[in-house]
Formats: sequence, structure tokens, C-alpha cells
Amino acid sequence: MKFKALLSALLITGIAVIYTACKKSENAPATGPALTERDVTSQVALELTQNLFGGYGGINLYDGLSAPSEFAEKHLRGPVLHDLANPFCGLVVDTTLNDSVTPGADTTISVSGHIKFGFSCTNDNITGFNLNEDLNIAVSTPILALVSKVQQNLNLTAINPDDENSQLSLSGTLSTSGNYKYNDGSNKSGTRSFNFVLTSLVLDAGGEGDIVSGSATFSTKGTGANGSWSYSGTITFLGNHEAKITINNKTYNVDLKTGAII
Repeated sequence: MKFKALLSALLITGIAVIYTACKKSENAPATGPALTERDVTSQVALELTQNLFGGYGGINLYDGLSAPSEFAEKHLRGPVLHDLANPFCGLVVDTTLNDSVTPGADTTISVSGHIKFGFSCTNDNITGFNLNEDLNIAVSTPILALVSKVQQNLNLTAINPDDENSQLSLSGTLSTSGNYKYNDGSNKSGTRSFNFVLTSLVLDAGGEGDIVSGSATFSTKGTGANGSWSYSGTITFLGNHEAKITINNKTYNVDLKTGAII
């Protein structure tokens, strides 16, 4: 089923980010927090990028205003009453998800929860959508077992509704949280959470999905075998896939695609 295959592929992309965070935590020094401010800066960048452009929550803003169309098509039934009208205009999809896949012989991924979104239009063209979702994700591999929750409440609109190539404005909240345990007999385990508040982000959804400007606040905390961390900070988006992230009055420029400090 196309819908199922799409969702599975997007979730697998996001799981890689969580696994990276777990590995960083378990490899941290035995004293102090599991992650330093510098390490957290990299992880904040990756977490936000995967949520918005990696499809971790099932919606990939790389596709711009058409991002939820795969979900919407699943709910369009029957004849179109007005041939010249856009069937997505005014459409609201409110549905539950309950799916699982086995991408490898010893690996399973399942997702369940709720997703709701609705399109807005200008002159019969889609110029925005609202997204509200609450998903639970479970992953089991020979390496680790992981349970994660993804919550997003986002509003995306075209800045210039008359221009089909218009930049987009994004505001809202998103959060991820979860716990993990290694299946190697070490009993190593941990928890993690990230919360973002996005304010008037300007997106170029074409190409590689750049965030041109805008700001966000965040908080993150977690525990691991070697300690714990709890930080909050701000993000200022600079364009060219770069952002300035400030934590405890320490500021870093970071590549949003790789998480590298630049």
C-alpha cells in the first residue's frame, strides 16, 4: 500500500536521528552531563531538521504546501462534484493511524496515534494548511528497543498567495520524547525529550528545504548511563541551511543538515 510504504520510509529516516542521540549519550564521559552544550547544539539542529524535513512525524515540509497530499488522497472518495474546483480546498482529514512494518529480519517499527490537518485556499489554489498530530513510535532491533512520542501543532501558509513559488511562513510547536534500552546485555538505557516553539519561520520549500529566517526557542533534557542533561536556548535561522544556537550564553553556528558546528 502506497500510504503505508511512504509512512514507513519517513519513520525509518527519523529513527536514525534518535539512535545517534543514544550513541552520543552512552559514549559520553563518566562525569558531568551526558551531553555538553556543544553536543546539544548539534542534536538540536538535527532533531528540528528531521522533524520538519525528514518526515519523522509523517509529514515532510520539503514538499511545501503539498506535504500532506499523500495522506489526503487516501481520504478522497466518490465523484468530484465540481470538476473545476480543487478537491483539497476546505478538506479536513482527521484520522487515526495504526501500522507496523518489518524492514529487516530482526527489526520492527510500529506507529499509532492521531493526525489531523486541513487545507486553506486562495483562488482555488492551496495556500496553507494546519497540522495537528500525536504519534507513538516503537522500534525494536538487535541493538536497541526504543519508544518515542511525536507531537506537532503547525501552521504553514504562503507569504504571497498569488505566487505559486512563494516562500512559506511556519509557526507552531513540536516535541519529541522517548526512552531507549540497549539489547546487548549491558542494561544501558536512557530518556530524551526536545520541545520547540517556532515563530514566523520563512521557508524555501523547494530544493533542499531551507529555513531562510525566523526564530525558535527550545528545551531539552535526558538521562543516560553516564549522566543527565537539561538545557534551554534559542535558535536564529540564517538561511543557507545555517542557524545560530544559543545555550547558557554560549553561541554556536551550526549546519542544520549535518549538525556540524561551523
